[in-house]
Amino acid sequence: MTKITPEYTVVDLSRWARKEHFEVFQGFAQSTFNQTVQLDITVLLKHIKEVGWKFYPAIISLISDVVNRHPEFRMAMKDDELVIWNEVHPSYTLFHKETETFSSLWSHYDGNIHHFQRVYAEDVARYGNILAYWPKEESQENIFFISDIPWVSFSSFNVNVANMRNFFAPMFTFGKYYNQDEKVLLPFAVQVHHSVCDGFHVARMINELQELCDNLPHHSEAPNV
Repeated sequence: MTKITPEYTVVDLSRWARKEHFEVFQGFAQSTFNQTVQLDITVLLKHIKEVGWKFYPAIISLISDVVNRHPEFRMAMKDDELVIWNEVHPSYTLFHKETETFSSLWSHYDGNIHHFQRVYAEDVARYGNILAYWPKEESQENIFFISDIPWVSFSSFNVNVANMRNFFAPMFTFGKYYNQDEKVLLPFAVQVHHSVCDGFHVARMINELQELCDNLPHHSEAPNV
């Protein structure tokens, strides 16, 4: 497997506003936290049906857009230093019915939802039938994780990560969407490490993602979305 070395910036802890928070949550208060909401995807589903897009790559693209806006979701430890990746790419689950297992496949995200529809389709066509956990020949350090559980809706979801001290990549999980009060709602869970991310950052991310879902027809016309 070929390893791709991404570009990054080293965080100057002495000048970082969250230095003390980072040290606390790397020390005696090591913790991740989770927030689960119900995203309103009514407009999103209507638009992708009109343009002929698939839901999974569309929502992955929107999540990737918001994640790449903010350094809190692009942090990692590399060579014993806290770094911010210049960009991060989604690694998402693909379910294999024949074995009832899944693979984690990453795809390049360049900020353009039209491009990602094509990249996703090409990657799934090439690697979708490979049963390995990591089906792609190239491995990426600068990835974050998306899981889809389309068989059940939920109001809370948590991932228990062992040895989580330096696991800073955010994890996103969504379930089966459902109808309620003339809306279509998607269970959506966000899990982050408290060393690099606080409740404010998660709330902002969720609100920005909801805004993208509500305004997808406008955003999908923009050249850089």
